[in-house]
Amino acid sequence: MSSDSSSGPTTSFALRQRPRFTRASNPKVRTGCITCRNRRKKCDEGKPACAACLKYQGYCPGYPASKTQAAATAQNRRPIRPKLAAAVADRADADADADGGGPMTMTMTTSRPRYASLVFSDQLERDHFDCWLRLVDSSLLFRNDLLSLVVPQLSWSDPALRHAALAVGAAAFGGATRERRILGNGGAHHLATLTHYGRALRLLSSPPVSAERALVACLLFVLLECLRGRTAAALTHINHGVRIIEHFQRQQRLHHQQQQQHGGPPPPVPLSTGVVDGFRRLSFQSWALNGVRLRETRERVPWCCRGRRARYAVQEMPAVFDTLESAHRWWNQVRHHVEHRAPLRHNFHVKRSSSSSSSSSPSPGAAAAAAAAADHLLRREHGSPEFARRVRAFMHHLDAWAAAFAPLAVRAEAGRAAEPAEYLKALSLRVHYLCLWTGVRSAAWTDAAETARLTPTFRDITALGARFLAAQEQAQAARRRWSDLPGGGGGGQEEEEEEVFTIEDGLTWPLACSYRVCASPEVRRDIVRLFREHPRRDSLLDTRAFLVMMEWADRVASAGIATSGGQDPATDRVVFDGDAVVLQWRLWDPEASGWREKDIRFSIL
Repeated sequence: MSSDSSSGPTTSFALRQRPRFTRASNPKVRTGCITCRNRRKKCDEGKPACAACLKYQGYCPGYPASKTQAAATAQNRRPIRPKLAAAVADRADADADADGGGPMTMTMTTSRPRYASLVFSDQLERDHFDCWLRLVDSSLLFRNDLLSLVVPQLSWSDPALRHAALAVGAAAFGGATRERRILGNGGAHHLATLTHYGRALRLLSSPPVSAERALVACLLFVLLECLRGRTAAALTHINHGVRIIEHFQRQQRLHHQQQQQHGGPPPPVPLSTGVVDGFRRLSFQSWALNGVRLRETRERVPWCCRGRRARYAVQEMPAVFDTLESAHRWWNQVRHHVEHRAPLRHNFHVKRSSSSSSSSSPSPGAAAAAAAAADHLLRREHGSPEFARRVRAFMHHLDAWAAAFAPLAVRAEAGRAAEPAEYLKALSLRVHYLCLWTGVRSAAWTDAAETARLTPTFRDITALGARFLAAQEQAQAARRRWSDLPGGGGGGQEEEEEEVFTIEDGLTWPLACSYRVCASPEVRRDIVRLFREHPRRDSLLDTRAFLVMMEWADRVASAGIATSGGQDPATDRVVFDGDAVVLQWRLWDPEASGWREKDIRFSIL
């Protein structure tokens, strides 16, 4: 309707059909997993988990059930009524009529094949994968979503990671005893281990390979080599993984700078937190064995110590921990910060491993020269008053963590009967804290008088370690009784001495370190007894390697032979060489009336 007057109301028209309002940008997502549909994001619809969920939250909730699922299921499970021979049919009808019923119909149903049959080539591969899952479950004390959740899901769709996991499972399947695991006497399982290992390496060598995929495979290779007792190969994988992360972080920083200056493409997606945390945990044992150490400059802090808001991650530690998992996560940060920047050197070395220090220089020669210069400077300052003050300056980080951990420790001690797993976590954290505390308090064990005064602390480490080892072995024995995990062989070999294998940094290192620096014969005897009664391998560290050296040192001390090593990590040197360990000590030669350098070689098979 329109008005004749110019000052009348505004002209309006009646619309027969009102336009529909639509979303301005993203339409409603009707396909994909539950999370992607809720977030209205594009989903790659990978089965059983999509890559977007695995990337950002570590797990995928799956896909919603279809409305026609009942009909589809009924169609897939349709009854099959085979046509029987006439004689058989007549006989069946006669039997049914005699019983007073109608004619009998023989019915069979078919079911949809399991997805596992499309992934594994035979039942043996499925057994190896199940063995890998149970190995991870039995080898973890603290939560590790990367190994327990993410890797199993990625293995379904990534052939390289699947073969790497199958290699670990085959090695565990055929290695029920130490000799079979280290010597490779697992028969067909050992052959399967090498086959899957080679396939995983071959798949990773063909581009394109993302940095995150290579790092996850690297973690699995470290686990495999630790399980096989190949310390040098495992340490090499750790060093290469650290260098990959360092290179990725450098490239990401350069992309970010270029984007700020000139625009350009967006920087690459940051690495998963689980992958970075995995290599940060492995760095503790790597440093103990003279692995790669990233150097810090005034302008750049290495990724392993860098904080999100502050310069260092340890500066962002909260005053209170909610759970023991949170306490463990922050303990890794504190320990990493102290051992990296103090630093604490232990004079352990692994032969035939890529242990040269990493640097920002692309030249390996420059990196080796810089590492040698840093080591020479550290040896010259080792034991000086300036060195002692620098090491003891990190004590406040340990005190802050201990204050936040104390309420959780008291709660775990009170509920040890109801929650034994939480009690084991608290024991492990307490032992590792005391070990690092003694190192900082004694200025990296260079203050002999202070180290002697710390004997009660070493006694506490031994007592807590004994309680932890006994409780953990009881828990694993109960798990083995209720588990149907195959042993990979017959006979009575499974009843022989069985080691405890863990993926984490267990108590092997704090107990071995306490034996090395403590002068109390009682404490040293207790540690030898614990290593003899509780054989174990915590990732790179093997109690057998330390036990043979401890027993020899006790025999030398009983014989009255004077030595210059034993309580100072700076004076003696330990070299891991394949299936042997070499102890380099200075022994007193009464005939020559002088010190003599001697290399004592021990077999650790």
